[in-house]
Amino acid sequence: MLTATVDAFHTPAATHFNVGDVVTLKAGGPRMTVTYAGPVALNPGHWLICEWFDEHGELRREMFAPASVRAEPRSIPAGSVQSQRVGRAA
Repeated sequence: MLTATVDAFHTPAATHFNVGDVVTLKAGGPRMTVTYAGPVALNPGHWLICEWFDEHGELRREMFAPASVRAEPRSIPAGSVQSQRVGRAA
């Protein structure tokens, strides 16, 4: 007789990400673009190198484990963008 058990704490394998995917950290943060996915020298395993612009408009780059990020849609719905109204001087 075959029996099956379910492990409630089983975590699925890390999602596979490709160059060009948009991700955010599971802990929160800006939207980032994956610019490299694969092995990195002197660091065992699979890594993502992501780029994004910080609040000052500076380009940033960092390496993350795939399990620490989640996929985001590539486009942003128009209703989610908030613009600041600039008043005109009289």
